[in-house]
Amino acid sequence: MERIILLILPNVLYYILLPILFLYFFCRYCNICFLWKHCFCYAVLSVILFLFTHQYYHISLALEMLLLIAYCCVILKEKLLKSIMITILLFSVYSVCNGIVQLFSFWILSNIDTTKMAILQYADSIYILITIFFMICLLWIILIYFGKSIVAVNGLHLFLLIMPIFFIFVVEELIRNTIYGDTIVLDSKLGIVFPVINYIEILFLQVIAFICIFTSLIVYQNIIKSISANQTIQLLKQQNHFQQIYMQEAQTRYQQTRSFRHDIKNHITVLSELLKQNLSQEAYQYLYHMEEISKNLSFTVQTGNVVIDALLSSKFSVAKQKNITIKCDLIVPKNINEMDWCIVLSNALDNAIIESSMITEQKRYICVTGTQKGNFYVICIKNNCREEIKNIPDMGIGLYNIQSVCEKYNGTMHIKLEQGMYQIDMLFIISQQ
Repeated sequence: MERIILLILPNVLYYILLPILFLYFFCRYCNICFLWKHCFCYAVLSVILFLFTHQYYHISLALEMLLLIAYCCVILKEKLLKSIMITILLFSVYSVCNGIVQLFSFWILSNIDTTKMAILQYADSIYILITIFFMICLLWIILIYFGKSIVAVNGLHLFLLIMPIFFIFVVEELIRNTIYGDTIVLDSKLGIVFPVINYIEILFLQVIAFICIFTSLIVYQNIIKSISANQTIQLLKQQNHFQQIYMQEAQTRYQQTRSFRHDIKNHITVLSELLKQNLSQEAYQYLYHMEEISKNLSFTVQTGNVVIDALLSSKFSVAKQKNITIKCDLIVPKNINEMDWCIVLSNALDNAIIESSMITEQKRYICVTGTQKGNFYVICIKNNCREEIKNIPDMGIGLYNIQSVCEKYNGTMHIKLEQGMYQIDMLFIISQQ
């Protein structure tokens, strides 16, 4: 019985426990909830893979990586590029930990007392347990100090991390294959006689690999910070641009209002003379003309903020020229910066106007509403869109800017598409002070 356990235990540790740990850390690195049903399913798939490929180490290793990538893409719905990157990172960390533990294991075996040879029957299990413990510690350190950088960015930027980490993984596997091999010749008096290993050189390589993982992560983190800083600069430039445009429009309307108020006495005098001469029809026409002028002086939308009024009036004017029906019920809170409002509303409405103009005029419709409950303020912008659009399009720069503003106020952005209606909901958490 003990012999059976000694044979089975290393395989259980390597082909069941280790894959489960890979899946667990993958979920942590991607901020995905780790569910035990996923754990069970993945463990079953790992065991099946082991049964068919355990005799071929490198094929088995490659298939394990592909299994994790496929499972996370299909079941956990993570993007392919990020799945590849995190899988390579996990296996690279394991390879480095495995290489360091393997080095010290060979050194111990080469100097072991012949009277203690019986301990070798537990060597595989002890070796794997130490490797797993070392790997867990290293992955936790990476998660704590670099987790946000790994989660935050998608796209081609991930190649900046994939390539050096993958190179480390390949080097570790070459060391294992060419230097250690799969055969150990152990003499009761001399210890390990094959393979012959230069421990100092291998230790130096392992330390360099260990350092390279962290230097790659540090460089990647700094690049991500630089990219984020550039995006912030671009966002501020956009905010400033919108602010200037709508402040100029507000200033123009203000000047027109002052001019109208200055001339109001003259207008009243003209009306009085027309009425004295019983020219009621001419007086009515003159009054109608004054009413048209007064309408142009005020914004068509009243949100409680003159800058936002100018913005929405401008956007809705464009929408009406395209025969788009507008409904707006929006009162903006004072706790949100005007420039942030310009970013959110201008980008969202530009997208809505463009999409609405692509459908028949009878269906063109845009609705803007805002609701506040306590510290929570939700703004909803929805518009009719082409019915052939079945999936939510990828986010462009405009939507990324909206998302950045929402996150600035600890809120979120949610996009919904159903039955020809595109809807974007934005949540802001605002202070009541």
